[in-house]
Amino acid sequence: MSLLQRWQALDPATRTAAIGAARDRAGIPDLRDRACWESRDRVATDSILAEASADLERPWPHTLLSDFARYWRDGVRTAYEDEARKLTRRTSAAVLAAALTGDEIYVDAAADGLLLLCEQTTWCWAAHESFATAKGEVLADPAQPYLDLGAAETVAVLAWADLVLAPALDERVPGLRRRLREETRRRVLRPFLTDRRWHWLGLDGHLHNWNPWIHGHVLAASLFLETDPEIQTEAVDLVVEGLDRYLGALPADGGCDEGYSYWWNGPARLASALELLDRVTDHEFAPWTCMPLAELARYPQRMTLGGGWYVNVGDGPAHHDPKQPWQILHTWGRRIGDAEVVAQAAAHRHEPLSPDAGLGRALVALLDDEWWSAVPASSPLPRSTWLSNVQLLVAREQAAGVDGLTLAVKGGHNDENHNHNDVGSFIAALDATPVLIDLGQPTYTAISFSDRRYEQWVVRSEWHNLPVVAGQEQPPGARWRATDVAVRREEAFDSLELSLAEAYPSGGLKRSATLDRSAQEIRIVDEWDEGVRVEEHFVIGGEPTAHAPGELLVKTLSGGLARLSWDPALGTGRLERRPVNDDLLEGVWGPYVHRLIIDTDGTTFELKFTRGSTHD
Repeated sequence: MSLLQRWQALDPATRTAAIGAARDRAGIPDLRDRACWESRDRVATDSILAEASADLERPWPHTLLSDFARYWRDGVRTAYEDEARKLTRRTSAAVLAAALTGDEIYVDAAADGLLLLCEQTTWCWAAHESFATAKGEVLADPAQPYLDLGAAETVAVLAWADLVLAPALDERVPGLRRRLREETRRRVLRPFLTDRRWHWLGLDGHLHNWNPWIHGHVLAASLFLETDPEIQTEAVDLVVEGLDRYLGALPADGGCDEGYSYWWNGPARLASALELLDRVTDHEFAPWTCMPLAELARYPQRMTLGGGWYVNVGDGPAHHDPKQPWQILHTWGRRIGDAEVVAQAAAHRHEPLSPDAGLGRALVALLDDEWWSAVPASSPLPRSTWLSNVQLLVAREQAAGVDGLTLAVKGGHNDENHNHNDVGSFIAALDATPVLIDLGQPTYTAISFSDRRYEQWVVRSEWHNLPVVAGQEQPPGARWRATDVAVRREEAFDSLELSLAEAYPSGGLKRSATLDRSAQEIRIVDEWDEGVRVEEHFVIGGEPTAHAPGELLVKTLSGGLARLSWDPALGTGRLERRPVNDDLLEGVWGPYVHRLIIDTDGTTFELKFTRGSTHD
């Protein structure tokens, strides 16, 4: 039974009662319940209270038109988006501090932030404001609000703040809650209900993380801020329909073509919304047996390398901020009865709670006693994972361990969500640290999702672990794909073989990638037709320390030593050093990366990746 079928199977009276009682059933008491709020775990509260206290001495962030206009002027998105996020974060921190302490100074700070949000001309981020672009303007029109991620993130702060602070806001600032409801109806609920052309609805079959991200926040706004039962019911029904559409588009094996980073804003957003719906129906909705929720919950452990490193594809950083809302995954694991998912989440229980995850997520986490009583342990990691839909193999030398070699290799096509031109590319890691790397997401600018996207060096195939064939890179588009994909998973080895003949205009190339546990090596073998010129490219994280014909030693970013070897007759290859010049990428890889280019001859090339030795 699908999500929508499960929702519609509920007795109409049950659905009506759930929506009407949502504020009481959500499991978030208002700040008058001092016994509850003052008994929260100190690990969770100390960092929040320290941040909120420091905020009292700082000026409030302001979103400026000049920063908004930079998207059109020089392509810079972050100047405006960073300030918008600072404002929602600071408001969220004040709301949390007000709940935790009951102190009027934080209630007033929260009220200030909420009104500043209401006073913004737009909640939409400039990169998404296509209404203004269509008119040749850079100023958003308040009469034509655009419902995007920025608007959804903002309304979520209003909704969860109203849920927990309502009595104090009525006492301290009468009229503010009415303003919150009016802005929510105008900017979010009315556009959601009256305009079904939003691309993130997925009515054209193209589904991505915007769907659960926005639908989940619209759900909170409908349940906590809207007072008209008919509007509430219509909005909630449409939310469930939209979430059902997203879940139905996800592969049965739990793969996510947007990668680990966007998993937190795709499937994890879906899980948050489903948990809220389940709560308000007193768990009669019970969506957790719907396919493929159980498999989706296992994705983070399948992509974990260790030490904060993850298998990254497309626009995703390889070294991820540990301050993820792991409580969501913990709850998810409990709901589906998966002890390994629960353990994977619990391994991160020591991380402090952060408003960055969103106000709703933080409030739910604060009140989850099972989460705070969980005992952190090591992450359970599968020895081998094959996700057939996205054609991604992840193989470790040791089951359940981070030591040794790890290989990740992908097939797929060049029109995946947040795509890089990377069909057939691979990652090779030593002791959890990537050495042959996928650079991941650069800082987003105006060209990131435009027809100039593939001008960015980090998304091009020549800056992945891929060959240039007959002088040509892989082009973007769904027609450029892997074919004849064959995976073998044995005790001694895991391998993926695939044809890249349809990934390059020149065609004619096959690749096999193998993790050989017996030999303790990763082997990459490329074969092609006679007479084709192939130039092998390998992108390196770390510092090359010795370079000779057929060999390169690399000191990894964690201090290990990796060895790359190939036919010495091909010489040393060309080793390039490139400055990163991007704050986001530099935060992962340091100020520069290297690329090894090897000109080949004949019709085959083999690279071996092993642990290096100081005697090499």
